[in-house]
Amino acid sequence: MTEHEEVGTVTSKIMTKKAIKRFAVQSTRESAKLESRVVPATHVRSERVKRFVAQRHQRS
Repeated sequence: MTEHEEVGTVTSKIMTKKAIKRFAVQSTRESAKLESRVVPATHVRSERVKRFVAQRHQRS
């Protein structure tokens, strides 16, 4: 393979907000698994973290 050989193409695709959220959640879980830092299913966020996340969502 040469330095400038094309190996694939990127296409644009319209995605719903729900699909983007689902993709982000899946990507985060898989990344955590790769780094051996899986969050248990029984984990509950603290009130402080919930407020922080809510503020982040309001800004975006």
